[in-house]
Amino acid sequence: MKKRFPVYFILLLVASLGALTSWFAFIPQPSDWTNAPATTVEIQQDSLDLKTIHYDDHPQVTYTIKNTGTHPLIIKDVQTSCGCTDPHWDKRPVLPGKTGTILVTFKPNSLGRFTKTIQVLCNTSPVLHELKLEGHVIE
Repeated sequence: MKKRFPVYFILLLVASLGALTSWFAFIPQPSDWTNAPATTVEIQQDSLDLKTIHYDDHPQVTYTIKNTGTHPLIIKDVQTSCGCTDPHWDKRPVLPGKTGTILVTFKPNSLGRFTKTIQVLCNTSPVLHELKLEGHVIE
């Protein structure tokens, strides 16, 4: 019986180390974009007005972002203030001097005046750029 205790202890120790190693493998690691050199951008129109739209309409708008810096622009994420706005953008880096676009589809979920916020996270300083979409929804 005395010989089994060290064997069980060693097996438990090996299993614990394996579990701990596996847990560390799932910790998010910094991605390439966080280490990318900062660049500069020019957003041609950061606020767009859809004027008056009908509830059943699903208008699309395009925001244009020009990379005015000397390093590739990496758009890491685009977040919206509402599930009624659906952004799409090219995940490839925008080279210096080139232009990238963010296409946003708006699906109204209520009547009346609205203002929606779209936040663009990229390798610039500051890293967050805010876009606005507004208008008025009628029946």
